[in-house]
Amino acid sequence: MEKKIAAVFGGTNAQVGELKVNRLLPNRYIQAVGPFVFLDHLYPFQQASKTPSPKNGKHAHPHRGIATFSYLFSGELEHYDSMGNYGIVKAGGAQWMKAGNGIIHDEAMSPEFQQRGGVLHALQFWVNLPAKNKAEDPKYLAVQPEDIPEADLNGSGTLRVLIGSYNDKVSPVETYTEQFAYHIRLKEKSGFTLNAKAGLEYAAFVPQSEVVINNQPVQDSEIVVFSDEGTDLHFENRGNAASDFIVFGGAPYEETIVAEGPFVMNSRGEIADAYSAFFNGSYGIINYQK
Repeated sequence: MEKKIAAVFGGTNAQVGELKVNRLLPNRYIQAVGPFVFLDHLYPFQQASKTPSPKNGKHAHPHRGIATFSYLFSGELEHYDSMGNYGIVKAGGAQWMKAGNGIIHDEAMSPEFQQRGGVLHALQFWVNLPAKNKAEDPKYLAVQPEDIPEADLNGSGTLRVLIGSYNDKVSPVETYTEQFAYHIRLKEKSGFTLNAKAGLEYAAFVPQSEVVINNQPVQDSEIVVFSDEGTDLHFENRGNAASDFIVFGGAPYEETIVAEGPFVMNSRGEIADAYSAFFNGSYGIINYQK
């Protein structure tokens, strides 16, 4: 029995510097899917070749209480943070950062990418941490494209395990609750059915070309959220070229969610503490000397 679609949402566009993003989670229909409380889609951006911008901390910002996960469809991202972590990932890779009890980070196009130019296309999730993990020290992982396991879908396409597991394929990204995120690519005129696990929440995101999901056409940066009813998620690519989409979700987050700015905590008092710690300098500073 196919899972019923609870909502289809096209997001809200926002301008972040020269980049245009689509804000998909949270939205007026739903606040979270499993532990995923935030999803931004960075539309494809054509970066002309230029002299790399100086590292001045202009876009550095704090986080607390979540893990951030930035996935690249194309382009290249450079990461700095106040714990001294550094990394560059290319198309098909991801930046994972557990903010824990507080960190400042800065993500931007790498100098090499700025110099040669190209298309930057990405998404970012915020994954809510259980209360006990919000109090832990930050961590960082640069997930290179070759680090992400990939499963063949019986000739219909491929499934990359970005977070969690699929059959015997396990992502290197740390998780603290049951959760998953898959990048599925279907060949032209192909289909695939994913069997949903009872008790988990599911959503799908289609960045560009159309995918028919349980008989509902979805395309152009739209998100589909499923109800608890049913077990099958059927995806069909009726076009003449490959189509990409993300399926994600997990166990419902059972603790209170209080979000404000870059912080996601469990109470208003904890939000106040997060801001206080930031303004008191407890999150450290970024050293850009690499």
